Amino acid sequence: MKRRLGLVITAAVLTVILPVTSAGANPRDDKSKVDDRVKELQQEFEGLDEDLARVIAERDAAEEKLPDAEAASDKADDALAEAIEKDDAMAARLTSAQNAQKELKTSIKDGAEEIEKHKTSAARIGRQAYQNSGITSDLAMLLQMAEGTSADGGIGRVDSAVRSQQRTIDNLSEQRAVNENNEERLSGVTDEISDLKDEAAEAVLAKEAAQVDAKKKADKLNDIITAKDDAEETISDNKAETEAQLQKEKEEQDRLAKKVREWEKEQEKKGKFVYGDGELANPAKGYPTTSPFGYRIHPITGAKKLHSGTDFGVPCGTPIHAAGDGVVVGAGWTGGYGNRVVVSHGKIEGDSIASTYNHNTKVKVHAGQKVKKGDVISISGTTGASTGCHLHFEIMKNGGYVDPMPYIS
Repeated sequence: MKRRLGLVITAAVLTVILPVTSAGANPRDDKSKVDDRVKELQQEFEGLDEDLARVIAERDAAEEKLPDAEAASDKADDALAEAIEKDDAMAARLTSAQNAQKELKTSIKDGAEEIEKHKTSAARIGRQAYQNSGITSDLAMLLQMAEGTSADGGIGRVDSAVRSQQRTIDNLSEQRAVNENNEERLSGVTDEISDLKDEAAEAVLAKEAAQVDAKKKADKLNDIITAKDDAEETISDNKAETEAQLQKEKEEQDRLAKKVREWEKEQEKKGKFVYGDGELANPAKGYPTTSPFGYRIHPITGAKKLHSGTDFGVPCGTPIHAAGDGVVVGAGWTGGYGNRVVVSHGKIEGDSIASTYNHNTKVKVHAGQKVKKGDVISISGTTGASTGCHLHFEIMKNGGYVDPMPYIS
């Protein structure tokens, strides 16, 4: 029975050639991840411009997507190569079958002509038999050929005629058998060609679908690479300016630390450097830590940068409390720190300890003022090199920045 495949690509073929796009490719999800990364970067690196943070986040997102995109593009290329190979194979099989069909038709035509020749010869013998009034053709030929000849010559001619007649009949039978066989083969080849045409049509459609998918995957990969390269170029363009900004911030940190240390030494000389009980409390109790103390690699310069304190996620307008008893060393505007309050707590286990409270909306104390643990000394905000409301809290030990958490937890 002849098998019909149809010209429609099945769902199974489409699944192989055009795989379902993963849910992770949702642009809204991508934007949400980038937004979260921007926020995280600005928490890790105070003062980092939002536009630059977004460029970095988009660069990171592109780098994260790159391996999967490369793999998907390679897979699509492999699928396309396989589809092209199958299409070529189907075209070759179809051409071969069509050539076989053509050869069989030629053989059948030639065979039909040969049959006609044999039939003509047989008809001539039949007419001779009829003309001899029903005498068998062999006997008629025998009588006709024997007349006027010697016995040997006549018998020879009769024998030759009989053999010729038999050959004609045999050839006719053989050619008919050959033609019947060729007709059967032709029918099979014709059915095969019909099926091959359907399969070839499917192979063409599959190849075209694979070509579309391969281009789509290649375009997506190129878009990711372009986004990554553009982001890296922007980051590179801002490297020198960022390095200068970070150096300025470092100098400001060192200057403020030196100022506190000089104040402490002066108080020691005067014999006035004994304050509080040495116990400190969390100035933003109940609020989460959004960025801890420590070194991290800056995403633009690639250099190590110290985050000199602990950031607490305190909303703007929140009262900030003194971590312990002490004296206000300084209170007011200090550049990148915004509105800053510095409180000296005297000696704790032999070390000079001071605490700082930064990026406040306003300060509630003044230099030289004595404070008690828990006193409101400022109102939180986002002044200076800050990208959002929070408290940047520092502990200075002998004039140097240390991790605040062991002192207040």
